[in-house]
Amino acid sequence: MKKDHDSSPSWRLRLRNDLHLARKVWHCAMGVFMALVYGLGTPKIICVLLLTLGLGFFLVAEYARLLLPKVNAFAIRVMGPIMRKSEVNRVSGTPFYVGSVLLSVAVFPKAIAILSILFLAVGDPMSSIFGITWGHLGPRFSNGKSLIGTAAGMGVCCIIAFVYLVTLNVPAIPSLFIALAGGIAGGGAEMIPLEIDDNFSIPIVSGLALWISFLVFNV
Repeated sequence: MKKDHDSSPSWRLRLRNDLHLARKVWHCAMGVFMALVYGLGTPKIICVLLLTLGLGFFLVAEYARLLLPKVNAFAIRVMGPIMRKSEVNRVSGTPFYVGSVLLSVAVFPKAIAILSILFLAVGDPMSSIFGITWGHLGPRFSNGKSLIGTAAGMGVCCIIAFVYLVTLNVPAIPSLFIALAGGIAGGGAEMIPLEIDDNFSIPIVSGLALWISFLVFNV
């Protein structure tokens, strides 16, 4: 007897253009937690080690999930509230997320790494929320992203950067210009015309922009 389509464990999963608040809360909480762990004094080498172990775990889990249908079905039942339907038979965004945070912590100075992680954790979900909710009110780009969503992401990243830099006692004018450069890069990274997961491109692109800005303003 043919199984009904609704018996599939993937049928309830959300699509990319769904609001999917549970995923966004998880996305935000995971990044903010990582930034706090690093920002509150955990040594860089310890953070790199923990993130490397985390990345290894998720890579093995993804490989097992995609190789073994029973493992995949179990993963979907457990992680279903934060998974997308498109991730059922392909690598999810989690390894890209953890990998980008690992690279940011390993390569960038601490303040830049923390900002790039916060851009990913907060700016990306806010861009998505604005784009899905109000993106139809404005133009869209060729990759489907909306001007409203992208602008919201840039604005949120700029605010995060400015507030953080001011708390580090960076003068207001350099803070403003650095925040603008980093925020525009962080919010606009999803516009790169390459097949790169946003979870990976946002911290790396924004981190590079922030690093250059820090050098220009001698921060």
